[in-house]
Amino acid sequence: MIQIDRILEQIETLPPLPDTAMKLVAVVNEPSSTMDDIVEAVKYDPAVTTEVLRLCNSAYFGLSRKVTSLNDAMVYLGTVKVLQLVMAVHTGTLLRKPQVGYGLEPGVLWKHSVAVALASAAVGQKLRLPYTGLLFTAGLLHDIGKVILNQYVAEEFTEIARRVTQDKLTFLEAEQQVLGFSHAEIGGRLAEKWQLPEPIVRCVYHHHSPAAINPPDPLVDAVYVANTICLLLGIGLGEDGLSYRADEEVMRRHTLTERDLETIGLQITIDLKQVEQMFDNSPHAEATTVAVGK
Repeated sequence: MIQIDRILEQIETLPPLPDTAMKLVAVVNEPSSTMDDIVEAVKYDPAVTTEVLRLCNSAYFGLSRKVTSLNDAMVYLGTVKVLQLVMAVHTGTLLRKPQVGYGLEPGVLWKHSVAVALASAAVGQKLRLPYTGLLFTAGLLHDIGKVILNQYVAEEFTEIARRVTQDKLTFLEAEQQVLGFSHAEIGGRLAEKWQLPEPIVRCVYHHHSPAAINPPDPLVDAVYVANTICLLLGIGLGEDGLSYRADEEVMRRHTLTERDLETIGLQITIDLKQVEQMFDNSPHAEATTVAVGK
């Protein structure tokens, strides 16, 4: 069995999120944040500001006038969309790489992460939670542990796949048995290393195991439901998409129905296609990413 110390050593070599992203995460974690707070967190990062303005002025948004400042962008698009743009620009490089160990081609982890981010915010709105910006970020980063575990899963994939097929385990359960830990646990460790807000750490750590938290955490529940929706839709589905099982207690806890999941799933499918179309036309699609529903 692989020693977790080897994994933690690799975590130490992974660069932290940029200062701008960390400042923005702090803003996201504060519901009373204003436009000025967001501008203050971003304005000294010219590369991010330039990319956000370029995206705001793309045909995707179809604004009637040219956006020339972050303040204008927030007036026309809203603070939440601009905030999502900035966070997504910072995470694209990590998430667009192929994850061979999980059977994910280049860009597939990004696609799944974007979909879960959009769905997390949508579920949060459905449940009337006050932290949709934080939920978007948690959804975007929920599978960050796969970036770390990718090579180790590749080494042990045959045995993991055997247990999924023969023992009828989920990929997560087989991953836990073979490696001794899961991508969710490693992602939580990484989120802690990056000193992300505790609610985001919990969402990353427990996005497959909401029942492990007592009392229940509605933010974790929202990311869990969002991830389940995307897996059931086959969005970004790799080898680990085999036989995940939904937690009925989470559904009952929030009086969610299958119709609710179908409705959210339909909207996410539409939004994701729009985002992909925008990036298909972007000259910087390989370098950055964005995740904002219109």
